Amino acid sequence: MADIDITRSHSLGLDDGRGAVEHVAEKLEAQLGVDAEWTGDTLQFSGQGADGHIEVEADAVHVAITLSAFLQPMRSRVEAEAEEYLDRALQSQS
Repeated sequence: MADIDITRSHSLGLDDGRGAVEHVAEKLEAQLGVDAEWTGDTLQFSGQGADGHIEVEADAVHVAITLSAFLQPMRSRVEAEAEEYLDRALQSQS
């Protein structure tokens, strides 16, 4: 079960939704060393202290993140930052 579960509606369609999530993945890879790989319309990611996936649909994006014991005390901060990254990415695509 995910420690963080975020869903955002969007009106970008599937392709632009994927583009927005790809932008998030590039930032995570560059800034945090997170590894990310697409499986269909779902981006699987893993890094130090967290792993999960981002599922892209034509009208919504679902994020599930599992945190290590080390990051558990910072759960609310990690969740806030994930929401901010996602919201910015979805807005920049519209």
